[in-house]
Amino acid sequence: MAVMTVTDALAELTLLQKRIDSATTALQNGALVTVVEVGKIPTGYRSREEYEVNARAQLQRVNALIDRRRLIKRAIVLANASTRVTVAGQEMTVAEAIEMKNFIAYYEKVLATMQSAYNQTRNQYEKGQAKVKERLDKLALEVLGKNEAVNSEQYQALTDSFMAREGVELLDPTNIAREIERRQEFIEEFKSSVDRVLSISNARTNIEIPD
Repeated sequence: MAVMTVTDALAELTLLQKRIDSATTALQNGALVTVVEVGKIPTGYRSREEYEVNARAQLQRVNALIDRRRLIKRAIVLANASTRVTVAGQEMTVAEAIEMKNFIAYYEKVLATMQSAYNQTRNQYEKGQAKVKERLDKLALEVLGKNEAVNSEQYQALTDSFMAREGVELLDPTNIAREIERRQEFIEEFKSSVDRVLSISNARTNIEIPD
């Protein structure tokens, strides 16, 4: 049983993939099966037996590399499923953190939609307020006259009555501005720290590979 860190295992996976690709390419062009004239020897070989031995060895090499990669990959998957890390204030397994790196795009899409909806609604609200203010000022001029101070009790009473009837308000049951801020903070912190956290975890986590 061989012991190595996840970091070393990941490096070996990369190397194994290159070797598998190379060994697979070597199986082409008559390495495993070929056509020869009756009684003849395949080109490049001293005997049919040499060709047969080489063909079996080539296939065995590919299979051995694939088996090795499968063993290492399985050990990494099992380790990732049980090793826990903390990213952006949230505790999760390494496997969950890796998946979150892909899943974070959904969070970003929702955040962008929320920001757009909030900005549009704020603009509508501010325009609505401005229109209400114009109507209020016109009414105040008609009812109180232009000589009445805007901070008088009569003006305040008129304002309160008018706004209660015709004012506009921002209906915000989710406290969207705070929710946007919270989500933005999480996304930024997660993206800036997840690779570092995973790198440290991989360097510290040992896995066992059967010989």
